Formats: sequence, structure tokens, C-alpha cells
Amino acid sequence: MGMDTLRAAVVVLRVAEAGSFAGAARLLGVTSAAVARLVGRFEAAHGARLFRRSTRALSLTPDGERFLAEVRGPALALAAAASRLGAPVGIAGTVRVTAAASLAPTLLGALASLLERYPALRVELALDDHIADLGGGRWDLAVRIAPRIADASVLSRRLAPLPLLTLAAPAYLARHGVPQTPDDLAQHRLIGVRLPATGRMMPWLFRAPGGTRRFQPDFALVVDGSNAMRAAAALGAGIAQAGSESTAALIASGSLVTVLDAHAPPPWAVWMLRARGPAGPALAAVMEAFVAAFRQKGK
Repeated sequence: MGMDTLRAAVVVLRVAEAGSFAGAARLLGVTSAAVARLVGRFEAAHGARLFRRSTRALSLTPDGERFLAEVRGPALALAAAASRLGAPVGIAGTVRVTAAASLAPTLLGALASLLERYPALRVELALDDHIADLGGGRWDLAVRIAPRIADASVLSRRLAPLPLLTLAAPAYLARHGVPQTPDDLAQHRLIGVRLPATGRMMPWLFRAPGGTRRFQPDFALVVDGSNAMRAAAALGAGIAQAGSESTAALIASGSLVTVLDAHAPPPWAVWMLRARGPAGPALAAVMEAFVAAFRQKGK
């Protein structure tokens, strides 16, 4: 494999992973124009189109998929070998991330691949339901669940929609019946979450004529995190409300079933937040990995 082909292979690999010239440029530490020029020259030299280009996205052509399948292994192996020799390949530094605990499977999957690609990269990940201060310098990035982000002091990006579900264990519903309306919840045991940072209870939300109804139940069981809330619901302690991201496996296994689907509120979203200012290569790489992970889940 010649040097020009190797360089093109690495660039094509990064473009395919990032889904754009701009994303690949951030991963490689070069400009978008440089990435586009290299890909264009390589396509012209070999008379083959590697990417379909549109105003919204890039996708691999059949020629691009074949090329990537053949060169992916050698390109990654050579990059890994070079990094072990101390060559200036890849991305280094520490990125500190705070994220909602319920997002752990998706985020950890993205980080596992990223750390394999960049051995010199370090990531500190705190999984909790606290609201972190991005302006204090403790955290570089936050990934949170919210209906919207109103804080103009941070840069935000919406990663994915997140439907809110009301759920219970089948055994609980067999004993206590299935609620048909939100008002029926007054006759049920409900599980709530108290946010440690504020001491406030997380409200429940339901669709109502003209908007969303904010519902503050009399909770029979109060816990301090979403993981405990889901576990309690799966054990039959009562009814809970949680995002679809964190409950998919429990629903698939039959441990939880949804209720009040007709009254589900408009979806919230997963948001990625960072302080204003330039993002260094390490932070940019982590952000692109998270974007790609949620994009893949949405397919």
C-alpha cells in the first residue's frame, strides 16, 4: 500500500465514521477543505466515486464501501503500530464528561471504540443525574436529558429524541390493575426521583389538550437516581416514568410494560453541552463519537 493510498484510506475511514468532511477534519486535525481535496484527488486519480454528496450528508457508494472494507484493517493496524512507537498519530489528552446515568450503555460503547482508536486519549466519565456547571472548568462536556436547553451560556447540540414512558412490572399490574388515565394514578403506588443537586422531585408529564400536563404525585417510594427507580419498578414496587433509552432492555425482556401510552407527553431529547469557545482535538473526537453513536441507534 503506497503512502498516497494509505493516507487516502485513513481519510476515507474518518469521513465514513464522522459522516462529513468537517467531522473528519476535526478528528484528523486538518481543515475540511484539505479533507475534501484529498478525497477528490483520489477519486479522480482512480476514476471512482467513493462518496455520494448532498447538502445534508455524505454516504459511501458501492465503490467506497468496497475500498473501505479492503483498507480498514491495514490502515488501523498501521496507525496503532505508529502510535505505540510514539509517532504523532491520533489524539491525546484528557476529556472530562458528565452524563445522565441512563445513557451509560450508548456512551460507553462509543468510548470503547474511540479509546481503541486513540491509545493516548483519556476520558473521565461521571454518570449521575446532577446538573453540572460547565463554566467552572471541572467538566469539558455534559450529556443530559431535557425537553430543551435554555441556557445561552453554553453550546448545545440535540443528539436524539427521547420519548418518556410510564411503566410498571406485569406482576404489579396484575395485582393492582392497569391505570387508564393519569388521574387513576392516585390509586397506585408511584416511584419518584429526588434530584440530589436541588432536592426537588422530578415531575411526571402527560399529554393534555393544548400542551403538557405537569403531574406531581404523592410518591410511595422516593429514590435519588434513575437507576434505582427503574430497578424498583422492575421488582414490582410500583409505577415509574422514565426515558425510552434507559428502559428498552427491561421492556424487551418483559420485566416492564408501558401504560398510559395514549397520554404520553411530547418527547424530550438527549443533549450534548459544552462551554463556549474552541474545542480541542480530544474534545472534538469525543463529541463526534457520541454524535455517531446516537445517529447509529436512530437508524
